Amino acid sequence: MQQEVVTSVIIGANKMEQLEDNLASVDITFTPDELKRLDEVSQLPPEYPGWMLSWTAKDRQA
Repeated sequence: MQQEVVTSVIIGANKMEQLEDNLASVDITFTPDELKRLDEVSQLPPEYPGWMLSWTAKDRQA
């Protein structure tokens, strides 16, 4: 919820305990360093054709 691009949150709880835990999570805040680290460890590798476009552009003028 601290990310600007998040427009909604899916709760996805099947049990009351899960719902309570998920609702309590709105009180958690992260520092900018923690958010940066979370972004780093959760970054997915580029998918095709994204990686192909950057790979073929290596020999082109900037």
